[in-house]
Amino acid sequence: METPPTSLPSESHTELAMSVERAYREAVVVDRLGALWSVILAKCLLAQWAIDYYAIPISGLRYIWTLTLTMAVVASGLYLQAHRAKLILFPNQFRVGSAVFIGLTINLGFILYAHFALAAVPLNICYAIIAASMGGWSLVRATLRRAPEPLMAALLWWLVAGWMLRVDPTLSLLWLGLGFLFAQALPNFAMVSRTQKALRV
Repeated sequence: METPPTSLPSESHTELAMSVERAYREAVVVDRLGALWSVILAKCLLAQWAIDYYAIPISGLRYIWTLTLTMAVVASGLYLQAHRAKLILFPNQFRVGSAVFIGLTINLGFILYAHFALAAVPLNICYAIIAASMGGWSLVRATLRRAPEPLMAALLWWLVAGWMLRVDPTLSLLWLGLGFLFAQALPNFAMVSRTQKALRV
């Protein structure tokens, strides 16, 4: 008996379309979370700069970093749970993005250790290296995602890194905070907006 003709897509095509849409939605969730974390880090860095620059008698570690990051971790977990998404750094097949992210984290740890523990790297050079590393991470994301927003972010980060080598070292933390705001958060929000438009098409 022949199957009657239908205008509905085949089952395999339907599953493929649903898988692609699910992947896009998970990308939106993770990108939005990354943008929000960039705003959080920018807020902490700018607040710490103001405390140090204006000699405000407040413990930045206790009242800015600890409280903010604790609430951000809890909120991120609830956000991922609400959207039924998982933030996987080590999937079954180890991805290039995960490897680069782990390498960047280790690199930043060594830089901060070299400055704060060994006093081997000046403050402005330390923050400039961090900004340049963030630019490298954005370039990798632009290559993997084939998106223009991370490429613009990379260029902005490298401009910030070059500028921090020229300004007063006491302003380095200010520029690093502005970098997370304008070179990390805004491009991420733009990429989220573009992906959401693609989902609505």
